[in-house]
Amino acid sequence: MLIQFSSMFLYEYSLERLAEACKKAGYDGIEFWIETPHYWIDRDFKKIEAISDSITSLHCAIFDLNPCSVNQEVAEATLKSNLHAVNVASKLGVGMTVHAGKRSASREPVIEDIIANEKYFRVLSKYARIKDVELFLENSEPRINYLCRNYEDVVECAERFGFRLTFDINHAMKNGDAEKYLESVERIRNVHISGNSGGLHSASRHDENIRNILQELADLGYSSMITVELDDLAYGQLSFEKKVEELAKERDFIESVFKR
Repeated sequence: MLIQFSSMFLYEYSLERLAEACKKAGYDGIEFWIETPHYWIDRDFKKIEAISDSITSLHCAIFDLNPCSVNQEVAEATLKSNLHAVNVASKLGVGMTVHAGKRSASREPVIEDIIANEKYFRVLSKYARIKDVELFLENSEPRINYLCRNYEDVVECAERFGFRLTFDINHAMKNGDAEKYLESVERIRNVHISGNSGGLHSASRHDENIRNILQELADLGYSSMITVELDDLAYGQLSFEKKVEELAKERDFIESVFKR
């Protein structure tokens, strides 16, 4: 099993500092969010190349983006940004977590949103196959306008486009269908874990429900990636050293469940 953390917890630091945090906190690697500011500001691949040994998976671009946007320029930017991300994943030889789109308005998605999302996934999945990159579809947060928020929709979409799954425990718990994902453990390649503090990603080690789900995954023989997702807004001001300490505590928690 591979334990990694999301790069966005240390968004304000250079990529070299990300690699330093990975080593100091005892992680196997980093889930590199393609929009990590130090890289995204100029998309200089040499920066990523310098820490490539520390990057074990990628996360797609999502900020201000939506493949189902009523503004065509936004939909096009979403596809362009994530074709770039697939290309980076290919160069690194890692898989990538992807998100479904959403209706622009805070209403249930309509057929036009579904068609736009399918077009996006069709192009992205085809390019990923060409580039030999495995894509992991993440179950969305249970918001009214989000696609792929229910287990059945996620699995159906994954089957259709050849995706594996990123099982976000926090999202699934809020949606009330976390246990269903255990029925598809063979499809899961990445597990996102975090607590929920006022809607923000916080420590998972204090949540007994998360421990129970991780224990079930361990009992089922899950042995792929687990990603610690933390948001410093859930903590207040943290120094680099304090962030490393928090990451190390979350790693210890995961290892206590999986007996590493």
